Amino acid sequence: MEWITIILSTLFTLLSPIGLVADQVAEGLIRDRVYQADLIDVRIDNTPNFRLVGGRVERVRFASRGIYPVPEIRIDTLDVETDPIDIDLPALQAGDFALDEPIQAAAHIVLTTEDLNVFLRSPRMQTLLNTLEFNLPGASDRERNRYGLSNPQVTFLPGNRVRIAIDLEDRVQQERVEALVETGVQLVDGHQLVLLEPTIVIDEQPVPDQLIEAFTEGTDSALTLKQFEDLAVVARVLQFELQPDALDLVVYLRVDPSSPLLNLDD
Repeated sequence: MEWITIILSTLFTLLSPIGLVADQVAEGLIRDRVYQADLIDVRIDNTPNFRLVGGRVERVRFASRGIYPVPEIRIDTLDVETDPIDIDLPALQAGDFALDEPIQAAAHIVLTTEDLNVFLRSPRMQTLLNTLEFNLPGASDRERNRYGLSNPQVTFLPGNRVRIAIDLEDRVQQERVEALVETGVQLVDGHQLVLLEPTIVIDEQPVPDQLIEAFTEGTDSALTLKQFEDLAVVARVLQFELQPDALDLVVYLRVDPSSPLLNLDD
């Protein structure tokens, strides 16, 4: 959605009334914002053309293949198509990007397991893992940072199940063992991802339910798209498919004019 904001803000600021180079300008703007991409194609539909100058775009279509928003993350497929967009031109002329109506869009996203695992092994992800804190049941406060995680790898299994292999490090004993976390996943009401029958095996030994509950505590609130409603964004997953080598998603987005995500200064 940030790319759409940048495209529209720049187009309405720079383009002449003819507006014939809108697609090329938009593609160049996106290429300047991403690290790398195999393909980027932008189509801005408007009939008649003078509506572009009047602050209205009938549809923006964005297609990409092999796009890297940042060096560590590759998205195999990212396609976005919007409904009509109305820009608040007086606000734009004053230097602010604003909408007269909400933006609605659908996005098709494909992430391959190979690309996911490259990202999971990246320094960026390890930095995130280093910030996580968890305790084994019965552990004292002195042991709060005893355990760490590293080298995660994900595998998609039949029956909408996911397996994550990860190293569990005991920082006190200076030992490392492999942990296997496996769970079914189910999408509920288009926004809530539910974990089904999770299991954890550490050093080839199944762990008790008490430990599994400690690992999964709080996942219900973390794995819901409703948390974005505080940002005036409605997001729903229309398609969720786990293939052996990829995650295939179709997502609907509605961003209200009041959303802070539209503020280019943030």
